[in-house]
Amino acid sequence: MKKKILYLFSDTGGGHRSAANAIINAVDHLHKAGYEQSMVDVFAECSGFLNVFAKLYAPVIKYYPQMWGQLYYWLDDEKKLETLEQMSRPFILEELTRLIKEREPDIIVSVHPMVNHLTATAIEKSGKKIPFIVVITDPVTLHRAWITPEVDLCIVATPQAREAALKYGMLEEKLKVIGMPIDPKFFLKDKEKQEARKKDHLKPKLFTILLMGGGEGAGKMYEIIEQMDKEKLKVQLIVIAGRNKSLETRLKGAAKKFRFPMRVFGFTDQVHELMAESDLIITKAGPGTIAEAMAMGLPIIITSWLPGQEEGNVEFVVRENVGRVSRDPERVVEIVKEMQEPAEFHKLLDNIRRVSRPQAAMEIAREIFSFI
Repeated sequence: MKKKILYLFSDTGGGHRSAANAIINAVDHLHKAGYEQSMVDVFAECSGFLNVFAKLYAPVIKYYPQMWGQLYYWLDDEKKLETLEQMSRPFILEELTRLIKEREPDIIVSVHPMVNHLTATAIEKSGKKIPFIVVITDPVTLHRAWITPEVDLCIVATPQAREAALKYGMLEEKLKVIGMPIDPKFFLKDKEKQEARKKDHLKPKLFTILLMGGGEGAGKMYEIIEQMDKEKLKVQLIVIAGRNKSLETRLKGAAKKFRFPMRVFGFTDQVHELMAESDLIITKAGPGTIAEAMAMGLPIIITSWLPGQEEGNVEFVVRENVGRVSRDPERVVEIVKEMQEPAEFHKLLDNIRRVSRPQAAMEIAREIFSFI
């Protein structure tokens, strides 16, 4: 009989779902036939009331990012989190306990900060002995909400995240630094960049930039492209507009007016293939994207980030010298020119090789196996 792995997440941003999928695919890659795996959006499945608030995440970060940042820091407080949990319990705990009893998982893995205390309580209420692992998807600075000393294992991405977890009360013997889980397809590469470019009708030897702005196409993407054209950069572009349909339409309509070759995509699940064709990435500071880019050997230019939860990612890129940061399109293009210099480019690649942990999802899968 197959062992059951239950993953808990919430669709507040794409990073949590992506992290869970990365671990699921790593488990499949290592032992495809051995495990029955399922994902549950905790708020959607167990609390219609709380799911209303979870659904506010996307519009808030899109239209009121500063308000989100203020809320993030306001809640980074032990007493406020305790109060929030007590207020949430009547709306979710009974259903979450029932779900655990019905699913009968052999292990539970959480990739979301707001469900962990409640899950530890629900496991206890279920009367079952179920190992509980938390995988923290904030790679450097992390929110206090992640920390639940009752878990069996807490996995973090960096030594800095480990120090933060210890400061917030996580037990040292339950902490492991493994890395940010990314899908195995980002490092199980079987094709060269030049061959990949030929397939997609790009020039095989021309410096190739991947420009993206997360799911919403953030970060002055059109202005950056206009500035590249103005500066007559010798490059070709792959642009992912995400769910930003107006940006996608505008770019496709304007593609022929620019001096360089450019391919435009909307929301796509082929990011790993497009990264494989690229030399450099310009992007939003999502933790998954940064980890994926490093796994693919791409220096990074960050052009936008969420206040609070993504600020540590920006600090990481600068501190480890794996990329640069600027919101200004003119400065972004200057940085591209600097990165095209061979000495600078290879220094960045050396730093990426030093800090990247592309096999993290595989290692996390092995940790899961050790508990069941």
